[in-house]
Amino acid sequence: MSFEKSLFAVKITELINLARKADENCKEFGANKHRYKLNPVIPLSQIRDFEKRHKIKFPQGYVDFLTQVGNGGAGPDYGIYSLEEVEFQNYYNHSNAICHYTLVKNRPDYYTLPYTVEGKEIMFNSQFIKEKWDDLNNKLDLADKSGNDAEYDKIYIEAYNGLLEIVNSGCTGCVMLICDGDMCGEVLDFSHELDFMPSPLHMTFEDWMIKHFENVIEKYKKA
Repeated sequence: MSFEKSLFAVKITELINLARKADENCKEFGANKHRYKLNPVIPLSQIRDFEKRHKIKFPQGYVDFLTQVGNGGAGPDYGIYSLEEVEFQNYYNHSNAICHYTLVKNRPDYYTLPYTVEGKEIMFNSQFIKEKWDDLNNKLDLADKSGNDAEYDKIYIEAYNGLLEIVNSGCTGCVMLICDGDMCGEVLDFSHELDFMPSPLHMTFEDWMIKHFENVIEKYKKA
């Protein structure tokens, strides 16, 4: 059954093709990994199943990308995760598996962890202030010094409330998609070590993707 693609899906597909030709030697950071290629798209039913199991709602632009452009592949940094990679990477982060990976990997609820913390306001919204982030880090320091691992993990998870990792930026850096609150659909730079305050880019997923590939085309276009 055929359907009409969104304007974003049409535009970003065209830009990715143009970027591939402009940066044919994949000199852009991360491009040697994704090589401007896209995975096959996935059906909307797979998205809805993911959302139901993980108690999350994807912004429409991100849905359009996965179902009309590609299930991961070409994108900023090392490229957009496939939905399968999203599922793994975000469980890894939300469970604080940085410290307990081998234990978490074998847990029976590996694919059932919610991406939102019920009863907790999401960290990143239009009212976000530096003091809020500093307060979270102070609580983490106190829990760490007291040796209270359970409390540390509980506080650590709050930093991820409403966020979805969609891109690996190298080392502990990544790009998060905000999936709740009044900034839903926007992206931000994030570090899993929480060693610097995340930086909202004040762009929707669609605008961020379009800007990235427009920049690549401009940067590597033949004179």
